[in-house]
Amino acid sequence: MSVVLRRLVTGLLAGLLVALLLVLVVTVAYPRVRGYVPLTILTGSMEPTYAPGTQVFVEPVESADEAQERIGVGSVITFMPYPDDPTLVTHRVVKVSHGTDGAPSYTTQGDANSTPDESRVGTQQLRGVVRYDVPWVGHVASSMDADRKAQLGKVLAGLLFGYAAWNLAGAVRDRRRRSTEEVGAGAD
Repeated sequence: MSVVLRRLVTGLLAGLLVALLLVLVVTVAYPRVRGYVPLTILTGSMEPTYAPGTQVFVEPVESADEAQERIGVGSVITFMPYPDDPTLVTHRVVKVSHGTDGAPSYTTQGDANSTPDESRVGTQQLRGVVRYDVPWVGHVASSMDADRKAQLGKVLAGLLFGYAAWNLAGAVRDRRRRSTEEVGAGAD
């Protein structure tokens, strides 16, 4: 393999590796460290902000005090609209109200919707605030079960180790070649 071709392949693989590592950090490591919950947007109600298949990362909100500190008009929140139904909805806060006890309630609306949602969201329904998103990753996440995700992790780890071994072998080969050339040059 020519030196130019080898450098080109090495550069492409290094770029792919960096991109893959970045995606893994943003979608796995960072959310886990911060305690964020990854969720996939399934409908178009939040377009163009979040298209279906976008993975959003939600910071849990545990109390009314936390909610008052973190959520205001314009915040995007995830909530359970109905008791005893595990379905989650992610919409933008368009109005904040307070009850007689001072607890906040939120009027929400999908960015693609022309009217606000019918019912207000109380703190007991609130699950968290969206902190960031990664487009298209949700398609991959929702298409795989836990076993397939584990298999993908093993394959990616194998590829990374293979890439490292390939680079190590190339470095050893280059070092041997230089040593041989130096010994040959010294004999002249």
